[in-house]
Amino acid sequence: MRWLIGLLAAGACAALGGWAARCLSLRVDTLNAWEGALSRMEGMAQHLAMGLPDMLRRASGGQIPCLDILADRIVSDPTRAPEELLRDLPWEPWLSGEERETARDCLLGLFAPTADQQLRAIRFAGEQWQHFRRISREQWERNGRLYRSLGWLGGAALFILMC
Repeated sequence: MRWLIGLLAAGACAALGGWAARCLSLRVDTLNAWEGALSRMEGMAQHLAMGLPDMLRRASGGQIPCLDILADRIVSDPTRAPEELLRDLPWEPWLSGEERETARDCLLGLFAPTADQQLRAIRFAGEQWQHFRRISREQWERNGRLYRSLGWLGGAALFILMC
């Protein structure tokens, strides 16, 4: 019976290590998706004359739900203030507070009256996003394998100690 408990504890440790590494990977994927969306927004703001809801949906590409939700809110109630439209957006859980603030500031900038102001907001967010992605990628490269290895090693140690 002790070996079964040891095996379960080992499996739990290995799973937690894998989960921690997966969280880092999902964070990198989310930041990549946002950077792609910002790049698409910049291109659309420069070259295409389209409404903000269409721009948000195209920029999202189905990968960033809060952009699609914001587009729906704009269509359903176009007279609401931008701050109200952005309130309570379901941000991706992998984004830090600073990243959410940068994205929020960029989205507020899209409501600016001139294309130049919109482009400045998008470009500023894009510059910030490159920094966020670099840090996240470094964390993933440095810690992803470490978390998996520690999970397996901790699980093996628990199994040995319990059996």
